[in-house]
Amino acid sequence: MKKENKYQGYPPEILDKLHKVQLEILEDFIRVCNKYGLRYFAIYGTAIGAVRHEGFIPWDDDIDVGMLRRDYDRFFEVFEKELGDKYNLLTPEIDPRYACTVTHIQRKGTRFVSEMSKDLKCEQCIFMDIFPFDYVAPGKKAQKKQARRTTFWGKLLFLSGTGNPIIPYGGIMGAVMHAACMLIHLVLKLFRVSPASIYRKYKAAATEYNNRKERSGYVTSFEYTGCIKDKVRRSGLFPVREVPFENMMIAIPNNNDEFLTKVYGDYMQLPPEDKRVNHMPIEIDFGDVFENQTENSDEQAADE
Repeated sequence: MKKENKYQGYPPEILDKLHKVQLEILEDFIRVCNKYGLRYFAIYGTAIGAVRHEGFIPWDDDIDVGMLRRDYDRFFEVFEKELGDKYNLLTPEIDPRYACTVTHIQRKGTRFVSEMSKDLKCEQCIFMDIFPFDYVAPGKKAQKKQARRTTFWGKLLFLSGTGNPIIPYGGIMGAVMHAACMLIHLVLKLFRVSPASIYRKYKAAATEYNNRKERSGYVTSFEYTGCIKDKVRRSGLFPVREVPFENMMIAIPNNNDEFLTKVYGDYMQLPPEDKRVNHMPIEIDFGDVFENQTENSDEQAADE
């Protein structure tokens, strides 16, 4: 049984508007990073887009950046002062209704709800993803243990927010897995296990070796199952390299090719159309973002 591809293409004018909002988020983020000497680097689909398209992957609908945990924590400290008027940060510690490991910077006054996130009760806006990178344990045995713990808590966190995740199987296997997910979700609700409490356990496992002498020289983002396979040397990330991305320059890891090859294989090859995935929202609202931009443009023209 072939699973139906639930991902769809955007109307061009909607995707263009979405990209403009996300580029504004990225531009403001980079400004703050430069002001405070915080290091970031584009990763995953954004890094592929930068080197393959000099911008967004044509069907992509988000921006992914990574930061070492120290820079990530410092960014949180200055966020409200520098960006709190336009944006909010979303983690389970900030909003206990949010059941996901990935940190979002969200544009206030907008809305973006996908099939995957439709059961979440938190505020969902147009966003940019930030992935903190943490040190990997030394030795294969300890690395596998760290990966098992982060994966377990990460999946449990997601199931605390929904009992109906997208399952990549059909038939009996799919039905059994769906029933198991729903049961876990209901048990977590019954015992009032909050996403915030699960996230703290996930975060403890991810950051366990950051301040240990016996840590390895590798870092990774623990947000997904392949985190150990995709680990990279911390020293190889820097110095970052700047490359064109749409109307700006962005930083990519110094070892960008090594990193992307680990994650995707031949990332310069365009995937077949049925593998071109995105978040395709079931609800999207730009609020007054473009109204404000029009007013600002009119004011500039009047001044000139």
